[in-house]
Amino acid sequence: GDGLPPMLRQMLGAYAALPDDQLQAALAPHYTARFDAEYAWTVYGTGDVELHLHVAPSEGLPQLPRIGVELELPGVYDTFTWYGRGPHEAYADRKESARIGVYSGSVDEQYVPYIMPEENGNKIDVRWAAFTDADGAGLLAVGYPAHAPNLNVSAHHYTVENLTEAKHTCELVHRDEITVHLDYAQSGLGNGSCGPGVRPDYILKPEPVDFRLRLRPLAPGESPVAVSKAVI
Repeated sequence: GDGLPPMLRQMLGAYAALPDDQLQAALAPHYTARFDAEYAWTVYGTGDVELHLHVAPSEGLPQLPRIGVELELPGVYDTFTWYGRGPHEAYADRKESARIGVYSGSVDEQYVPYIMPEENGNKIDVRWAAFTDADGAGLLAVGYPAHAPNLNVSAHHYTVENLTEAKHTCELVHRDEITVHLDYAQSGLGNGSCGPGVRPDYILKPEPVDFRLRLRPLAPGESPVAVSKAVI
């Protein structure tokens, strides 16, 4: 007890004098965040897997950074090819310079080395994304069905937790595994460091959403363009 700061000793003393019910109320979390998620998987004989995801955020939450699915892939699937905006990163309120097209590069090439590590490298308006090895085998992800919103996709050799906690690039831990995000949406970036925040029309609100993903293994030599157009 002697090693505790005086303010902390005072706070603990005040708690010690409370009855059990008041103590529990005082120590209970004042803010709660919960996301009720329902996953429905449909597996087809073609090898396609459709994920129908319903997400319902709890009430009272602030704007959300993203809603989507996080996957971890073996490092061998290091070639990232996508049909969407590129070749550089793009977000809902920062995408006009990124043209729609088919782009490809290594996962490491998608990393943007901001001085203070943070969210980076997102690709927006993605119709499909493929992660393949040197032989062209790997995983294809498609926004499904065709009229569904296009995806936000990112891939890194760093975890989200590492990017969030690191204060400098030297604190990042490069992993062999690949962290992939297939997002229904992300909030815009705004310009909070030296200007206004995110405009209301680019804020991802904590509201229920439904979206679908189609996942499909790619065999060596298969074209993701052709496979993405196949009707299942």
